[in-house]
Amino acid sequence: MSVMTMKHFFWHVLTDIDFQLPLYLVSTGYWVNQPTVVRKDGYKAYQWIQCFDGQGILEIEGKSMTLSKGQGMLLFPEVPHRYYPVKEPWTVQWVEFNGHFAGPLLQSMEFNCSMVLFMTKPDLVEARINEINHLYSIRNQISSYDGSHLLYGLLMDLFRYTSTSDTRSNQEQLEQLKPVIDYIQQHFGQPLTLQDLANQLGVTPQYTCVLFQQTLGTRPFAYINQYRILKAKEFLQLSPDLEINHISAKVGFESPSYFIKLFKRSEGITPNHFRSVYKPT
Repeated sequence: MSVMTMKHFFWHVLTDIDFQLPLYLVSTGYWVNQPTVVRKDGYKAYQWIQCFDGQGILEIEGKSMTLSKGQGMLLFPEVPHRYYPVKEPWTVQWVEFNGHFAGPLLQSMEFNCSMVLFMTKPDLVEARINEINHLYSIRNQISSYDGSHLLYGLLMDLFRYTSTSDTRSNQEQLEQLKPVIDYIQQHFGQPLTLQDLANQLGVTPQYTCVLFQQTLGTRPFAYINQYRILKAKEFLQLSPDLEINHISAKVGFESPSYFIKLFKRSEGITPNHFRSVYKPT
């Protein structure tokens, strides 16, 4: 016998302000026992649907994916799909959203299509959704700006605490890199080798490169150079009488000319020009 289905939802009355925002909420709510949904033409907005109990199946683009506790499904607009419970009660919460920046933002997070995601910290994502629901429950209509702000926070949590497989999230990978990031920040003014970095993690130099690429999208020495440029900008602003070659040495560059070349490539201007533009008032 099917468990009784109950739902509670809040619709956001959309105004011209919403349509001008890069992200806006459309609706939010939950099902105690999510019933079968069939959308032959897809749906009009983006949806995040998070599972809290039971189990369901999502059928989309020729694939069938299970959705259990600790998982959620991100659905893109206008993509035909069907989902239904297989272990009841299939309890879910959802957030429906849209906005002209929704697609580009999701793509920048490598969410390029509808997918099922694993959550390493589902409680944090649940808390974000509960905050949205709570605001709706105490007000008939929350501010469009408040809704957009909360929605952005939710999407950032999905980026930090989810993955497409039951493996480490981006946030966990970043935490694994923390010892070597801390080492770089403490020793940026000294010569650094790839082996130095690998020693902080207890892994091979090759795997250190893989971790940097997967987590930060860059190579270790590219990250080191960017951090050194960042510290150089601080010296340029806070020490107006310090010569460029001294700054170059303090941030770990043996060659002042190489430092100037990298600085200009990064900032678009020379160190001296930067100093003149951003000198303290």
